[in-house]
Amino acid sequence: MFRVHYARLVALGVVMTGSDDTARELAQETMLRAHQHWAELSTYERVSAWLRRVMTNLFIDHYRKRRSEQGAYSRLRSPSGLSADPDVLEQAAWTSMIAPLSGPQRAVVALHYGEDMSVEQIATVLHMSAGTVKSSLSRARDRIAAVIAEETRNDRGA
Repeated sequence: MFRVHYARLVALGVVMTGSDDTARELAQETMLRAHQHWAELSTYERVSAWLRRVMTNLFIDHYRKRRSEQGAYSRLRSPSGLSADPDVLEQAAWTSMIAPLSGPQRAVVALHYGEDMSVEQIATVLHMSAGTVKSSLSRARDRIAAVIAEETRNDRGA
């Protein structure tokens, strides 16, 4: 099961978080929970749906915790420059685009674009109505478009 699902969970985590390290941590925790619930999970027809749901819940918990910690850490952090590594720059661009999104919006975007899931599939995985998924996806797209527009304006003005 690990060999079949781990890499996809990490990929989903990278789309959600913008961080390889965080994605691996979330995927590992998801696999640990799968191991702990294996007696029940082994009877499921769609183990992958259960894994994505657990991964998404872990991400939302992680996101909420990070948001609450950011205020306290902001005074202690010093600004750091970006590396010239294109992968790091691309990851930083993705992170800045999804930063304004709420945890659930990030999860919907990650499942839709990262996992190529339909609205109905996302609704099933996240235990939401299809309307809520559509609304979250629409709001997320609007927020991302606003971030891109702002960056474009800043680039022209610089």
